[in-house]
Amino acid sequence: MLLEHDNRRTYRPNSQEIQRTARAIVQVLAEHSFHCCLFGSTAAAMYGAENRNPRHERQDVDVIALVPPASPAAAEITVEEIKFLISTNSSSDFYLTPSQDPNAAHTILHYVLTPFHPHPEDPQHHACKVDLLLPGTIGIPKHIPTDVIHYEDYFPDIPLLPFGALILLKVRAWNERHVDTKLRKSVMEKKIKTDEEDLRELLDLAVNHYMVRLRKIEMWTGWEWVDQHRDIVRKFAKKFPGTRRDWEEIGIVLKSEWSMAPSESSSRASRVRR
Repeated sequence: MLLEHDNRRTYRPNSQEIQRTARAIVQVLAEHSFHCCLFGSTAAAMYGAENRNPRHERQDVDVIALVPPASPAAAEITVEEIKFLISTNSSSDFYLTPSQDPNAAHTILHYVLTPFHPHPEDPQHHACKVDLLLPGTIGIPKHIPTDVIHYEDYFPDIPLLPFGALILLKVRAWNERHVDTKLRKSVMEKKIKTDEEDLRELLDLAVNHYMVRLRKIEMWTGWEWVDQHRDIVRKFAKKFPGTRRDWEEIGIVLKSEWSMAPSESSSRASRVRR
């Protein structure tokens, strides 16, 4: 159902409410035979990142809906059609509102946190926004096999995008903030700073806890998808030189092969030719 939303009121869901929202979207998508996985800040928090505090920042739940590969009809479905399925599900506590951008065609999906106050116009109504996306949009890999989806021990019922892909999408988002002309400069600078704090924490987790190796990600994304983030990572490492070693540890070679010292074998071959 499409409802008008009172945009003057903002509500910051706490961590328990965010987890409720995540479980609800996973369940309702499963009822329509869709797998899914979380990414973005909510996924980062479930992986153990502590930089994002939902009490201080407005939190959304970012979800990638995975289209069943054996369903030709589902392969043609749009994200707006999936949102409509979710909002009209009889057991669903989701609703849609128009975008705040009058020129936008997409709708916004919300999960009701106050079942006894379900209507947005109710002063006691609270909801959590859900950003639903499909593979291949905003840089997300075009194909995400269900067998690579990750589950944390503390959240065994919430599917997560693999950590290596998560961190590359985060550095991509950081880069795109710099060219986003829709945001006020002060808002953009705050978001960039938050992204940078997120990335440094995620890098530490990637190296010291999850032992991330991007060659494993390449097995299902293709090397091209990983490689397209290399220049962005170089840009980040130039601003934060202390992160170079961590990026290289997980598999991003930051030096150009033309600037690398020759190997012993190539040096020996050069001497022979002379």
